[in-house]
Amino acid sequence: MTRRGPAPLPRVLLGVGAVTDPRALARFDDLQDVLLPVGPVEAGSRRRRPGRPVVHGLGVGGLDHEDVRAIGVDGARELLAWVATRGLGGFLGVRGATTGDLAAVVDRVHRSVEGDAVRAVEVDLRGADEQTVLRSMSRVREAAPRDQQLLARLAAADPDLVSCARSAVAGGATGVVVSGQVPLGAGRWWSGPSTAALCLAGLRLLTTGATEQRWPGAPLVAAGGVHSAAAARAALAEGASSVQLGTALWADPTLLAAVREAVRPSPAGDTSRPGTRPSDPPWRTP
Repeated sequence: MTRRGPAPLPRVLLGVGAVTDPRALARFDDLQDVLLPVGPVEAGSRRRRPGRPVVHGLGVGGLDHEDVRAIGVDGARELLAWVATRGLGGFLGVRGATTGDLAAVVDRVHRSVEGDAVRAVEVDLRGADEQTVLRSMSRVREAAPRDQQLLARLAAADPDLVSCARSAVAGGATGVVVSGQVPLGAGRWWSGPSTAALCLAGLRLLTTGATEQRWPGAPLVAAGGVHSAAAARAALAEGASSVQLGTALWADPTLLAAVREAVRPSPAGDTSRPGTRPSDPPWRTP
C-alpha cells in the first residue's frame, strides 16, 4: 500500500551507533515498534560493521568518546536485509563531507532492494551553518522517497540553532533531532546524563522559536542525556515528540524496555500528549 505522507515516528528511537550490532537487541526486547539503527553510512566507506566505540575517558556524568566509525552502503544493505525479513523498520543515519556525498548514500540505499525497509533517515549536520543545512537537506530530500521521514541532526549548543532548524525544514526535513553531545575536538564528543540540561535548553529554544514564528516548527527528537525513564518524560514535557537513546545503551541495553514502558499510551490510547504511544508500530498502515 502506498503511504500518504510520512508516518509518525515512534516515541523512542535508537541513535545510530547506540549499539554495535542492532540485531543483538532482539535478545533483550520485542522490536516490533522499534526502528533499528543502521549506520552511520558514509560515501566511500567499505566497512560492514561500525565496530566498538572508542572511549577515551570517563567523568562525572558522562564520557569522552570518538565518533562511531562509518560503514558503507553494502554494510547498510546487509543489515537492512535482516530488518526486512523480520518485518521491522530501519532508521538510516548518514553523514558526509559534501552535500553530494549525503545524497549519493541515500539514493544508493533507496534504489536497492533492501531500501524499502528504511522508515526514517537522519542526516548529521551538527556544526554546519544554515546555508549548508539548507543545501544538504534539499539534496537528500530529492534523493529520498516523498513519504520518507527525514530528520536533521543539529547541535543543541549551536548559537544559530533556530536558524539552522528553519533551514532544515525549508530544505525538506520533517523533524529535528536536538543533540546534546558536546564537541571535544575533531571526531570526539562528550556524552552522558550531564548533557540532558543542554538538550532540554535546545528543546525550549526551538519550541519558543516556533511560538514566536521564527521557524515553522516540526517534531523534535531529544537526543542527549536520556539515561532514565524520568529523563525521557522530562524531554517529552519540554516539547519533544520522541526521545533517542544513544550511549546509555552502551552500559545498559535493557534501558530500552524501561523507557518504552515509561512512554506507553494511556488506556484510552490517546497519542496526542507526552506519555503515550500507539498500540501498533506507527509506520504500519492497516
